[in-house]
Amino acid sequence: MTGHNGLCIRLLGEVEVLRDGAGAAPLPASRKTRALLGYLAATDRPHRREHLCDLLWDGPDDPRAELRWSLSKIRQVLHGAGGGYLQADREHVAFQPGAAEVDLLKLRQLLSPGVSATSTAALREAVSLFRGEFLDGLDLPSCYRFHEWCLAEREAASALRLAALGGLVERLQEEAPEEALAHARALVVADPLAEAGHAAIVRLLTHLGRRRCALEHHDHARRMLENELAAPPSGD
Repeated sequence: MTGHNGLCIRLLGEVEVLRDGAGAAPLPASRKTRALLGYLAATDRPHRREHLCDLLWDGPDDPRAELRWSLSKIRQVLHGAGGGYLQADREHVAFQPGAAEVDLLKLRQLLSPGVSATSTAALREAVSLFRGEFLDGLDLPSCYRFHEWCLAEREAASALRLAALGGLVERLQEEAPEEALAHARALVVADPLAEAGHAAIVRLLTHLGRRRCALEHHDHARRMLENELAAPPSGD
């Protein structure tokens, strides 16, 4: 996934910045700097410098100096691909994606009509964007404002993923049951307590003539849900 100018920022998993012909750009070692990059790219709007300082450097040190240092490191990563992606003045900082592509923004765009109105091809593309959790490893519990924002965005992205996977299972279960089964398994991996995902796996395995596997998964799901929820699956 790259924009036509060769820059792609991936936030659905560990943060990555990709350039055509050069692969992944080396990122700053500072987790706060990488978190700032993710925040600016995900929110896609200008922010006051004071807000960014409070978000990540609310402490006894010099937060404005920390912010300036982090922005200088982000510029080195982004501007190496050409283009002025980071816009900053004395008061505000903003990421300007231009022709660059940000996977989270792409996900929102693909699913903006709602799952029922989104094409099957777009649903496939949406689920393919995920390599892991949003900003994997960068939730920064010590920065409570950023932490709360990150968890909320992570939950929202996960909900979009589950909705897209569920939509694919429903659409493909008759015409492409093997692909539907793969999406049902991905749904259960993403949400092990999703009864609908387990039910879809059992149903699809049965449809494919793999009754023994269907029974084994049913028994596994029943035991797991009983242990986790103190109740058997609702279908029993």
